[in-house]
Amino acid sequence: MQVKGIYLSAPNIQIAANSIKNSEILDRVEENFLGDKAELRKIKSGISFVFKYCDTDVRYQGTLNNLKPLDYAIKASENVCKLNDINPSEIDLVIYGGIFREYFEPATAMEVASRLNIESAHVFDITNACAGLLQSVNVAASLMMADPTIKTALCCTTDFPDDVINYNIQSFEELSQKAAGLTLGSGAAAWLLTRKPVKSGSAKLLEIQNTSIPKAFGLCQVPVIDKKFTSQSKEVFDLGLKYVPGEITRLVEKLNWKIDEIDFFVSHQPSKKIIHQICDILKIDHKKAPITHNLFGNTVNVSVPMTLDHLLKHNKLKNGDKIIMSSAAAGFTMLSIGAEWVM
Repeated sequence: MQVKGIYLSAPNIQIAANSIKNSEILDRVEENFLGDKAELRKIKSGISFVFKYCDTDVRYQGTLNNLKPLDYAIKASENVCKLNDINPSEIDLVIYGGIFREYFEPATAMEVASRLNIESAHVFDITNACAGLLQSVNVAASLMMADPTIKTALCCTTDFPDDVINYNIQSFEELSQKAAGLTLGSGAAAWLLTRKPVKSGSAKLLEIQNTSIPKAFGLCQVPVIDKKFTSQSKEVFDLGLKYVPGEITRLVEKLNWKIDEIDFFVSHQPSKKIIHQICDILKIDHKKAPITHNLFGNTVNVSVPMTLDHLLKHNKLKNGDKIIMSSAAAGFTMLSIGAEWVM
């Protein structure tokens, strides 16, 4: 989809309360283990291999005081408005693009909008695994182009997968489905879509592309009943290597860019190795694909805005930089955005 006249603000990021090291994750697995020491050693060795493969070092979990996870999305939303001198009452569209929710109905976005004192707006949720927040940008941009009365949109997420991580691992074989969950981290993010550049800097949206491979829907799941995350990681990574490079190539062609003209590839953060392997297929310099997994873990929908925020905080982005933002998620679905940074 070609996008004209829509800008995405710099994100505001809120990080969960507690820093959790790899050693603490291993301790939690050991606390839940019921078998013999030889099997435990194999399990811990396998988990350590996964951490090394993904370049996992630390992640953040839990909330401060009596806060709940959605409070972090509210804070991010309030901050992104303040940073850009936008009163929440000016917001015409609110989309919550996270997986985390406390209730099936109403839409979580309704609580977000209410707590921001937005009296009337288009308000709803989108869920699409780790691509939900980028999908919300896709939908918001589409609605803004279709309806000129929508001037400002808020897209936010809070993903606190703390309760879905399964530390009950009783055999080495179980790691194939449970190990990926041990790399997950928590946080929240919010950004604005506007019709002109904003104070904090903006990504001028140019092209958005969404492709799904539905036959792979069962590879990653959090079932409604037991609420524990499972992922057939090897198969998911193989799909990423098979489809993501072609997806990015098609997007770049639509933009009439060349791969080597792109300044930054801001990617979802499942692991350092998979990102670098995709870079190698596309012949992209690894330095153009910033890695934040080692700093925060896989923060689900927060990972793309968190990586963009990391670039901004380290003064990497400059006016005119060409950016590709992308996420591949359970389903299997891919969301890619081409943009140009405007200061």
